[in-house]
Amino acid sequence: MRSSALRNIAIVATATLALDFAVTLFIPAGKLDSWVAARDRDAHIYDRTVAWHHELRPNLDTTRLWGQDRYPFRTDRNGFRTGRCAAEGTPAEKDKAVFIVGDSFAEGLGLAFEESFAGLLACAFRERGMVASNLGTTTYSPIIYHRKIADAVRRLGYPPREIVLFLDISDIRNDATDYVEIEGRVYSERPTLARRAKNFLKHNFASFAVLFELNQRLLVTHATPKSALNHKLSRWTVDREQFAEWGERGLAVATANLDKVVEQCRAWRCQLTLVVYPWPDQIAAGDRDSIQVRYWHEWTARHRVRFVNAFPPFFEKPVEETLARYYIRGDVHFNAAGSRLIADAVLRARE
Repeated sequence: MRSSALRNIAIVATATLALDFAVTLFIPAGKLDSWVAARDRDAHIYDRTVAWHHELRPNLDTTRLWGQDRYPFRTDRNGFRTGRCAAEGTPAEKDKAVFIVGDSFAEGLGLAFEESFAGLLACAFRERGMVASNLGTTTYSPIIYHRKIADAVRRLGYPPREIVLFLDISDIRNDATDYVEIEGRVYSERPTLARRAKNFLKHNFASFAVLFELNQRLLVTHATPKSALNHKLSRWTVDREQFAEWGERGLAVATANLDKVVEQCRAWRCQLTLVVYPWPDQIAAGDRDSIQVRYWHEWTARHRVRFVNAFPPFFEKPVEETLARYYIRGDVHFNAAGSRLIADAVLRARE
């Protein structure tokens, strides 16, 4: 039994190496390099050595790939995503600073800065005599938000006059199960054996890297608006089992972490605004009066925080039309039109 298993492993290993050799031999090097590099295309974007897990590297000026779409991506000297109308982080901007905080939605994944809601708000704030720094970064959540805000104040040398925090549906899962704090540092939970095996193969064999990239591109090519449904990070608001398993705990952990942002703002005498918005799963389920809305509306009322409910505009049209019109195809992130809806909701709340 043992020798048979070893023989099978040897056969698989040999076949893998042979396939890897064949792919490397017959695909032009330039073409292959771009596909292999795609698996690590974000390695140079994020610094993963900081105590709050990761952040954007400073002074980037590059083009990123999201699905099949390429988009320009720049960061300033502080590692904040930047573009037209964004703050410059100079002493002259003291008493005018607005921090935009959030995860990949606030970072503007898949969009030029000027098309993202952070970029749209940056221009709107400019017109009002304020300047916005975008602290939004992919996979951030409340356990990181207060740490990132504190570090931004340290780097800039002054606190914000206002913080606009975009609380994502996925933040609850992130705080419940994806991050853990140990002695002041934020760590990811240990990945599964399957996840580690997958990463090993795609990072060490050109053929596997190409196959993984091909699979991703095919998924995007054939994606439909409904491809973004039934997501494990968003179903907790409409799935009782998920809510019981980790949703309720995630709300409690996120609350404790956001309470720290309230304390920061009080110490700096700044205005805090909390914004919530739906994922495709909430729209498809008709979850307009979502627990994400009710829970955080109550929390903001207790803490005298401005609350922006950006759910309603996404429920005005039929589900399929909404998903096609406001979200990146087959994705949970907003396209330019969806970003405009979010920015408009925030600006209306300030009138």
